[in-house]
Amino acid sequence: MDMAKRVGVFWIILICGLVCLSSVIGVFLRFYQSEPTFSISPGRPVIIIDAGHGGMDGGAVSASGIREKDINLSIALKLEALLEVLGFDTVMVRDSDRSIHDKNAVTVRQQKSSDLKNRLNLLEDTHSGILISIHQNIYSQASAYGTQVFYGPNRGESALLAEYLQKTITGYLQPDNHREIKQAGDSLYILYHAAKPAVMVECGFLSNPQDLTLLQDETYQEKMAFSIAAGLMNTLAHQENNKG
Repeated sequence: MDMAKRVGVFWIILICGLVCLSSVIGVFLRFYQSEPTFSISPGRPVIIIDAGHGGMDGGAVSASGIREKDINLSIALKLEALLEVLGFDTVMVRDSDRSIHDKNAVTVRQQKSSDLKNRLNLLEDTHSGILISIHQNIYSQASAYGTQVFYGPNRGESALLAEYLQKTITGYLQPDNHREIKQAGDSLYILYHAAKPAVMVECGFLSNPQDLTLLQDETYQEKMAFSIAAGLMNTLAHQENNKG
């Protein structure tokens, strides 16, 4: 390719990128123009995005064989891309189908235990870290549906973030969902032990046919990621407006 063509391709890519960026921000402002404004301060938090499970741990599995870990990762990657456009610093716990257990963990039990501890350590070792963990639910009765957000018991900010996430997700995507946020017990290891703000978003039920169809849809996943990002920003705006 000659130089003139290379320059032309560069400008086409640059213009397309700027158009995409403008569209994303424009959509965000149209949906949430009535919400409190928020500008990211120099001491902004680092958002740790945890795509639950991975590798040998597939998480919940639908009757048709759809694995939780794959949906978790797809939504998490979309959330990462959106938050970075909005100016946040992000850390992905995993960006592929893998576990993050130590190499010396041999058995499945050892690997799962090591994986959970390493996820928690990543949060605790990150200055100003906030954990948003993406998961999917499953239940014996197919009638159960909808998002539910769990929060860690050790920081008040966790409950506040959970409230805003639940409100934003249901308001935008699931107006008939009346589930309430729930404090994590010791069965949710990371949230229960987290000394920093931490929440888990159970986006939907793989055991519910309607939820399962939506959760596999790329557009719905984008809307879910968008709602999570909006809920986070609304939380931070609330905290900023109530300082002092």
